Amino acid sequence: MSTASPSEELVMSLATMCVNPFELSFDQLESSLVATADAGYTGISVWPFTLGMAGVDSSWLADRLGELQLTHPVAEAAFGWLNADRDAAAAEIASLSEYANAMGSRELVAVTMEPSLPDIDEAAACFRTLCLSAADAGLQVSIEFLPWTGIADLATAWELVQRADCDNSGIMVDTWHWFRQPGGPNPDLLRQIPSEKLRVVQLCDAAAECPDDMDIATETMTDRLLPGEGAVDFAEVVGILADVGAEPIWFPEVFSTSLATAGPQTMAPQVLAASRSVLG
Repeated sequence: MSTASPSEELVMSLATMCVNPFELSFDQLESSLVATADAGYTGISVWPFTLGMAGVDSSWLADRLGELQLTHPVAEAAFGWLNADRDAAAAEIASLSEYANAMGSRELVAVTMEPSLPDIDEAAACFRTLCLSAADAGLQVSIEFLPWTGIADLATAWELVQRADCDNSGIMVDTWHWFRQPGGPNPDLLRQIPSEKLRVVQLCDAAAECPDDMDIATETMTDRLLPGEGAVDFAEVVGILADVGAEPIWFPEVFSTSLATAGPQTMAPQVLAASRSVLG
């Protein structure tokens, strides 16, 4: 497999190739890794909590990635950094950082599933603690906004990054969340964010409207579209990132039950071709 500069990285999300991303057998893991390498991706991201389901550990995965010449630049995800139990939050950060270092990752992702945030200063202080702990492990942290949570949009994510004021903090832009965020896409704000803070972009597409028969959280995990097949203005998003000089890790993440049902050897090249098409 050919090597690529950071701006050319295409990193597959292994979870998207599983019909149920919260279950992972060894056969699913192995076939997904092989399909990713065969398709021509430079890397993959595997949720660490699923490894035990597959009967392997991080050492096995690191060795297998080496054999397949795949990197693992992004480790997902820190969920508990807002936890009032600071010992539990610290334990999660330590565990994810250990996994990231074992995989050779350079980026952690931080999200929250809580429907609202505590006081913004308190949330920023918690995010700063996460970033400082990650920095001690030589890692960067990108915060991801999810439209149905307390970090629902780019503006909130950017405010937390600014308030935390850490050199290793940044933002992950998922193009599905970008399109579905309250108020819709915010290109003016995206242009104002320094390029070094825009380090990871997840590529996927969305229908113009959420289907009537599902809520937004169900849609995001089962009914995303291939990049270029929906309503996301990729020319605008990719153009802005190019204009500001961002060189993110491009990270396709197409949660689609219909695509996953076809199997990883079919899905992986489909997602790669669609991703390359919107990146020009």
